[in-house]
Amino acid sequence: MDRDLQMIWLGYRLQLWPQAQCRSSLTDTEWQYASSLSTKRSLQFCNGRALARQLLQRYQAISPVGVGISLPSDAAPTLMVRNELWQLSISHSAQAIAVAVSRTNKLGLDIEQLKPRNTADFSREYPALAGASDQLAFYQRWTAAEAYSKYSGVPLLQVLRHSLPPDLPTHYLPLNGYMLCLCYQHADAELTITEDL
Repeated sequence: MDRDLQMIWLGYRLQLWPQAQCRSSLTDTEWQYASSLSTKRSLQFCNGRALARQLLQRYQAISPVGVGISLPSDAAPTLMVRNELWQLSISHSAQAIAVAVSRTNKLGLDIEQLKPRNTADFSREYPALAGASDQLAFYQRWTAAEAYSKYSGVPLLQVLRHSLPPDLPTHYLPLNGYMLCLCYQHADAELTITEDL
């Protein structure tokens, strides 16, 4: 299989850009939609779409006008690149945003801010979180469950009630104050990670 088909590009930033800084990477429709949202949600929306287009422009030389991303709905956003369906996953937490794109590799991505939680209660209640001995291990399991939920389309509560598949390819990225987890389809995929495009 063509190597480019298996590539995954993952980008993140730990400080959201102001909306105006994202404007050149958004369509007019997206910009109008963003103005209907709360300030926090608008920042997340604008940064997610801008980051997806910036990844594609940097690694595939695809102009932002060649990239279509569906507006939010009950389903995950779809990504069209030059009229071809690509894979996309977006996650945000506090001031952080993360985006993963791939031509064919099915994706699920989650980023979570690390903050104190009663991890023992969660671990007892949900099998997917069992065995987390410290905060870092808890957030690895939590982000894996969220990422797998996006990857599989199975609701998060249902994912939490079972152990996660042991053979699912995952990549963890501990960041300053955050934990990121990416689930993906093909174990031999090549992953390129970029901070703060």
